Amino acid sequence: MRGHGGGGAGSGAAVIVKVCGVRTAEVAEIAVDAGADWIGIVFEPRSPRHASDSDARAVVAATRGRADVIGVFVEPNVDECDQAAARYGLAGVQVHGSVDVTLAGACAVPVIRGYNVSDERDALTIQWWPDCLVLLDAVPVTGELPGGTGRRLDRMWAAEVARHRPIVLAGGLGADDVAAAIAAVRPYGVDASSRLEHVRGEKDPGLVHAYVHAARAGFAALDGDG
Repeated sequence: MRGHGGGGAGSGAAVIVKVCGVRTAEVAEIAVDAGADWIGIVFEPRSPRHASDSDARAVVAATRGRADVIGVFVEPNVDECDQAAARYGLAGVQVHGSVDVTLAGACAVPVIRGYNVSDERDALTIQWWPDCLVLLDAVPVTGELPGGTGRRLDRMWAAEVARHRPIVLAGGLGADDVAAAIAAVRPYGVDASSRLEHVRGEKDPGLVHAYVHAARAGFAALDGDG
């Protein structure tokens, strides 16, 4: 999976800017043109950001190989992940919820493990999957699906986690705060979804463009700091 050079905790490693919950070619084009590395397509039917087959195909076509497409799933099995990866040319799958660790080694594409954490103790004692990039997000309220919660993580303990392993930081990020979050946490990557919408489930092109530019600038500043 791709990433831009520079940044990444100031180490010169690749960094990732991800826009998740994309369902239209227009938004995919805008995100990629602005500099997004990963475009997330949600395959969970219960999500307001669920992409149909035609939606997913349009998004994949719009990226034209200029960004990696990541499939997002809640409690999938290996067959679901592999079938979607083959059908849409996914570069990886992002999995949330109760999923057995064996899925990481069984899937045909890399797995990004989404963790929803509520406090520092939870974040630092959770049983991390080995050899997986971690996406750190806030805990949803009762009845909500994990991901796209719009709630922010505490940056102090998120930074502590990022010191120990590469993370993609999620949780309520938008154009107005993503650069500050990058400076405070020094993550491997950032991921935004709900705050790029005025209408739930529908990405706003202007918000997407502004977020990606702000994130790229945030990582560039981090790289300049060394």
